[in-house]
Amino acid sequence: MEKRLKIFRWGEGEKEINPGSGAIRLLVRSSKLEGMVVELEPRAEIPRVYSHPGEELRIVLQGEIEVEVEGERFLLREGDFMWFDSSLKHRIRNPGGQKAVYFSVNSPPSLKW
Repeated sequence: MEKRLKIFRWGEGEKEINPGSGAIRLLVRSSKLEGMVVELEPRAEIPRVYSHPGEELRIVLQGEIEVEVEGERFLLREGDFMWFDSSLKHRIRNPGGQKAVYFSVNSPPSLKW
């Protein structure tokens, strides 16, 4: 049976992957969603344009990120958040001079851990 409640402390995470430009730390994954913290080094990017079924919500915790959705770019700063249909082609980069950290929720889960 799937757990119905989980509490995390900052810095904790179940699994971590490193795409070479920072770290992606899985916090929680259920059959309906996954929540993760993503850290991108200055001027780093996740260069692949990708899409997948579902929806995404991103909240910037530190620094700034540029999210490109279907060729349109959106600059998000600390405290900003966005939602989008993740079947649209998208990618993320950190245009700033400091590390960017954001919280992301995908529904349904889409990353291979």
